[in-house]
Amino acid sequence: MIEEDDHPAHPDERWLVSYADFITLLFALFVLLYALSNSSKAKAAAGMNSVAKAVGMRPSYGSGGLRPGLSDSPGGLIGSPQLVAAKAQIAAAVAQFPNSGLSMTIDARGLVISLSAAKFFASGEDQITAAQLPVLDALVKTMAALPNTFQIDGYTDSVPIVTARFRDNWDLSAARASSVLRYTLSHTAIGPEQLAIAGYGPYHSVGDNATAAGRALNRRVEVIVRPQEPKAP
Repeated sequence: MIEEDDHPAHPDERWLVSYADFITLLFALFVLLYALSNSSKAKAAAGMNSVAKAVGMRPSYGSGGLRPGLSDSPGGLIGSPQLVAAKAQIAAAVAQFPNSGLSMTIDARGLVISLSAAKFFASGEDQITAAQLPVLDALVKTMAALPNTFQIDGYTDSVPIVTARFRDNWDLSAARASSVLRYTLSHTAIGPEQLAIAGYGPYHSVGDNATAAGRALNRRVEVIVRPQEPKAP
């Protein structure tokens, strides 16, 4: 004979289970925020990217998105000897091409190599200008000696584009990034697993879209040499 529980759970008390789970998650969130607030900038940014991945977001390393750690200290990303050396190697490789349309900087994302669309692409097109192929070739062959991973991001200005091939600036920016990626794959031994692309369209501007000079700055493809992940001890 099955004995009944002397104190059966009241159906109105089932909300306590959900409430307890909520309190536990809230406590974990505050612990995480406290830990991040007491970490270095690099560790805090890495922690935010980990949280973004855990909840299903795609961490963005383009302009304005979540970024890996930025540190002003000599041992930080901006002072990374590996990225500084890579920048010097690329500068030497393209030095023979005056007015190449290529510029470089090191920021929170890594070594950012900006290719001016005015030099590398015809207006409204995604095919690399033939005159710029030697510059791109020198760049990607220097990159091939690096063990890093690379992010290739395309950007446009805010002037709308509608053609038979491209519905809008999103399409154009992604197609230009793809052209640089495919040239890299076909002319170097860089593996596909080292490369990723993204198209940001007219967003994440670096210049003023109200001026011609600003729009020219915004039309670009950025090749980002990502910092190497630290090896586990």
